[in-house]
Amino acid sequence: MVDMLRLGSNTLSNLQQALSTTGNNIANVNTEGFSRQTVQFETNDSQQFGFGFVGQGSRVQGVNRSYNDFLTSQVQNFTSNQSQQSAFVEFSSRVDNILANSDASLSASIQKFFTSVNDVAASPSTLPERQTMIGEATNLVSSQQNFQQMLQDLNSEVNAEIRLAVKEVNSLAESISALNKQITASIGSGVQSAPNDLLDQRDKLIKQLSEKISVTTIEQPDASLSVFIGKGQPLVIGGQITRLQTEVNGHDATRLEVGVEGQATINGTSQFVSGGHLQGLLDFRSRVLYPSQSQLGLVALGVSETVNAQHSLGLDLNGNLGQDLFASAEIPVTPKTTNAGTVVPVASLTDVSQVRASDYQVTYDGSQWHMTRLLDNTSIAGAGPLSLDGIEVDVSSGVPSAGDSFILNPARSASANFALQITDPRKIAAASAVTSSVSSGNAGDGKIDAVAVAATNTLPLASPVTLTFNPDALGVGVPGFDVTGGPGGIGPLPYDPATESAGKSLALGATGLSVTVSAVPEAGDALTISNNTGATGDNRNALKLGELQTSATLNGGVDTFQEAYGSMVAQVGVTNSQGMSNLELETSLLQQAEQYKDSVVGVNLDEEAANLMRFQQSYQAAAQLIKVSEDMFQTLMASLR
Repeated sequence: MVDMLRLGSNTLSNLQQALSTTGNNIANVNTEGFSRQTVQFETNDSQQFGFGFVGQGSRVQGVNRSYNDFLTSQVQNFTSNQSQQSAFVEFSSRVDNILANSDASLSASIQKFFTSVNDVAASPSTLPERQTMIGEATNLVSSQQNFQQMLQDLNSEVNAEIRLAVKEVNSLAESISALNKQITASIGSGVQSAPNDLLDQRDKLIKQLSEKISVTTIEQPDASLSVFIGKGQPLVIGGQITRLQTEVNGHDATRLEVGVEGQATINGTSQFVSGGHLQGLLDFRSRVLYPSQSQLGLVALGVSETVNAQHSLGLDLNGNLGQDLFASAEIPVTPKTTNAGTVVPVASLTDVSQVRASDYQVTYDGSQWHMTRLLDNTSIAGAGPLSLDGIEVDVSSGVPSAGDSFILNPARSASANFALQITDPRKIAAASAVTSSVSSGNAGDGKIDAVAVAATNTLPLASPVTLTFNPDALGVGVPGFDVTGGPGGIGPLPYDPATESAGKSLALGATGLSVTVSAVPEAGDALTISNNTGATGDNRNALKLGELQTSATLNGGVDTFQEAYGSMVAQVGVTNSQGMSNLELETSLLQQAEQYKDSVVGVNLDEEAANLMRFQQSYQAAAQLIKVSEDMFQTLMASLR
């Protein structure tokens, strides 16, 4: 009877633990990260009698939590991927919205500016059209600067997000390390059952960490968890942590990188970062933000350089040669902070049509220099000067050291420096710097159809340039024009009316001028090119300025200004659309993985309700066992009276 009483009381105690565990599961059905717990029973050792063994009931072996390492790892991976795409889409959508606004786009501002240029060409002598052109040029600069500022603000926001993410990673690492110590201490204290709640807390922190950066975990024999992030960087080993830090990129002070505290980043970039919110930020910066800044700057560079070049060839209302309408390009060359040499490279622009929207890196390997377009790693090498994509870099100053590195980006620099230089409408150079005339005494009908100005180094002309037709200019029977006046040194120019009367372009030597002559002149007929004076109604240079809108002057001479801008907007849109599709896919995969995991380790209320009834019935049966034991004892006592 004593054994039966003890058996019943032990069973009640065991079932009470089972009921408490079931109640705990039900209470935590909505607790994030909670894993279902179950009481594990085992049979007590049987007692041996002469006739055999008699069972002694059961005991609680432990309280185990439901856990599936594969599903947990899968949820962590999908969480990291989903968080990466979410961060990317969040920011890329904002750039897409900024650039794609048709009413406030840079393309609209370019259109309005060139419309005002054509209005000046239509009425070159009046001031209202010129004032409108100044106003539209101001609006173009303002529009471009607004876009540049918005993108720069996004860059600052990305830097702030990187700082916050790194701070959160370090905080989570500290919490995981502390839990590792508690779990190891609990296991080492001799308690047979694992500290389930602590393990759930640690798994929850690991999942939160995977939102920031990809995570790999390895469980150690002492039940601690070693945590590796990104591309294998140890973060937590037992109770020890490795802290991350943010640091300025070695080439660009506006760019933050993620590194390991106490260690220099590899090549000045966040190369070990992979997955999670941090990777999404870095992807947005490299795939959307910086290319957009560079492409936007390339448009500004193309407008400023080509408009300035053409504007400088004309005359304003004051009779002066045109000045730069926009600020001229300056190309800063940024040295790497660890450079040991003394070379200060100087970059200059030789052909804006060849410049690409890319960073260019100049490095010294100890024997020669290399210049690389980082967009596609196109490279040249030599002793210098280096010339690539219409950019020339002089590296002759100072003494280089092996490993020295420099970065330049003419396009992005132009985006920040784009500004208007002329505010006086009279200084708009709408007229051509030179004019042509036909001598009234000419016997033939030879004429100058057009005068093209390619340079102003000899303007204004010291004296008119006269082309006199001579049937024997280049020898007996070889017709052409004898040239007099101007800077001198221009030899006879070949022109055969018999075969070239439809028109032929003739370059006037070092004057930077060329003329197109046509028809059939007679011997001694004179054609004259002279300085353009008092020609307030001349619109020839304004027409040339207007033609720039439709000229393919960017990306190797294949894109107009608006085509280059439109290509940028389209690329951002496509990239953002791809990001949204990836986000949708990763979100779906994460939801499926979480559902699978919940079905294995989560609390099912129907199952818990069934367990509750089963344990309740078992408890009632065990209580009945005690009652029977008591009745038997009372019967025995009554027989002894």
